[in-house]
Amino acid sequence: MASYEYPPHTDHTVPLPGSGTNLSVRIWPADPSPTPSPLPFLLWTHGGGFIGGSHFMPLYWLDIGFRRAHDYHLISHNYRLAPQVSLDDQLADCLHVVAWLRENLPSILGVGRVDVDRYVLAGDSAGGLLVSLMGLHLHTPAPRAIIDIYGGADFPAMLALDRKDEAPAEWKGEFPAEKLEAFLEDRDQGKVLTDALSWMEMEQFTEEELSAHWKSEVKYDERIRMQAEAHIWRSLHPMGSEMLVRAVLHPEKFETKEKMDEKMMEMSPLHALRKVAETGGRYPPTAFLHGTGDEAVPWELSREMARVLKGMGVPVVERYPEGEPHVFDRKYTSTDVSGWEVDIQPIVDFVRHHVDA
Repeated sequence: MASYEYPPHTDHTVPLPGSGTNLSVRIWPADPSPTPSPLPFLLWTHGGGFIGGSHFMPLYWLDIGFRRAHDYHLISHNYRLAPQVSLDDQLADCLHVVAWLRENLPSILGVGRVDVDRYVLAGDSAGGLLVSLMGLHLHTPAPRAIIDIYGGADFPAMLALDRKDEAPAEWKGEFPAEKLEAFLEDRDQGKVLTDALSWMEMEQFTEEELSAHWKSEVKYDERIRMQAEAHIWRSLHPMGSEMLVRAVLHPEKFETKEKMDEKMMEMSPLHALRKVAETGGRYPPTAFLHGTGDEAVPWELSREMARVLKGMGVPVVERYPEGEPHVFDRKYTSTDVSGWEVDIQPIVDFVRHHVDA
């Protein structure tokens, strides 16, 4: 378990009309501010390959850099997880949460305590892709800044990395590979989860330990174990990207491969942004954090997206720490950790500048 301790929070239910499911947000109010002015909020969208992950514990450095040091309200949220729902559904969930927060935060935090027009979106991995897509849809008002943390901006580029000639390693999990592959095509929304394990926490912690850490009851029942193994098996498979597309884009919905490919491009922020650039559209200031040793999501995808944004005249800050792997930034439990001043503080300063502008 990480040693970082979060302050007290409150949990809130976000009704999701027409879905039979409720979403959740967790709010850490800003420390008492020396000024009476309403404060901005930062919303974190978790990663986990769209299949795994949970909203209970935001990245530590977001709390340190924004809530604790600079008077931002820190908020995390969940969304319906694949494969029962598609990426379209997940994006709709995220947009719904933003609208709900802007309507309800003044009554939750207190009138005059929050400026719902000044907000920042931050997401890591799958969450990075989701916040990048959100930036294309939120306009009234738009986020003051977006923090894309090793997000995969390009589904076609990820598919090209599949190792088509490599046989999968022998799978030794609880559920057979055939059952996990079939699970990726399960569309029964009655089975949908909104929070899941990030990897194999059940092999590391008891239910009681993880429940205490997440401050939410965790049960290692068959449903959550199946979700965890599907996420891990897919991630390790040489055709993992193709399987991810099946899980989150639901190819069976499309009449032709061409229509499926069109949807895949629409849901790839890099390609969607190129279309926005062609029409002279706008996009929020964006910060990128991505280690060059990332084997899950190539760091060059962030660099290319930054290049497109700069060509549109969008303010950008980029940090690509040499050799750092996926989720490397979990190490930032303090400003004293090596790399903070070089890679994290410039992002914090960049965001603060554009929120206050």
